Amino acid sequence: MVSSVVGVAILGFIMWVGLPLVIPALVFLLWLGSAELRDMLAKRGIELNMAFLRWGGLLMLVFSYPPLSSQYPGIPWREIALGLVLIGAFSYELLNGANIPRFAYSLMAFLYLPWMLGYFLLLRYHPHDDTLGIWTLTLPLLAAFATDVGAYFIGRFFGRNKLAPTISPGKTVEGSIGGIASSFGVLLIYTSIVRHFYPESAFALLQPLELFVFSLLLSLAAQLGDLTESMLKRYCGVKDSGSFLPGHGGLLDRMDSVLFSVPLAYYLLVIFYPI
Repeated sequence: MVSSVVGVAILGFIMWVGLPLVIPALVFLLWLGSAELRDMLAKRGIELNMAFLRWGGLLMLVFSYPPLSSQYPGIPWREIALGLVLIGAFSYELLNGANIPRFAYSLMAFLYLPWMLGYFLLLRYHPHDDTLGIWTLTLPLLAAFATDVGAYFIGRFFGRNKLAPTISPGKTVEGSIGGIASSFGVLLIYTSIVRHFYPESAFALLQPLELFVFSLLLSLAAQLGDLTESMLKRYCGVKDSGSFLPGHGGLLDRMDSVLFSVPLAYYLLVIFYPI
């Protein structure tokens, strides 16, 4: 409980300060998260190209820096970064034994971690109002948190039917539905508050039915992220991704759901409800 409270306080402070702290925080998540992926996959005898994952991931974060797109619009910076990283990784394998499994798993890890982390930058940045960027990034984080809490309690007291017994035996269909309902309730309150301060923002455009679909998709994305990491841990034969957080396992155990909900929120908001 203490570590959770401290974690929420640190996260809130980082988001309030903005990009000067968000960027170092994402680099930290990249470095530690990649180490957890390396250690987990090592249990199966799988090697990762850490230079590809970390330094390529750093390049991805740089190319995800929002002012870059604002200064030079129309250029697909993230796709350029991905292409450069792939060329570098292919070149490395050509010079070091052409270990195709290493390349394949490293690419999977790259798309799972640094590619997803870049969306945190994109969603946090707002060209005209920095505070609105805080509210916007908080949206998928709240949806994921509400989903986790709702799924846990509803599943614990009412869960009967297993959702994915071979991957995560503790998760139930009832818990999944509870997570969706919890996400909708929390986002309904949250968007009402934000709408009061920003009546012209995307939040003001979301009608109740649209908000339900929005929260449904974010909740399902959060649950998919959770199940994805559970599948990875089961494949590697480990209980936790690491031991970074006392009583809560590793870093990836805490951020698995938001790795999927944040990118989805970016596309839903920016494409359908530009702010």
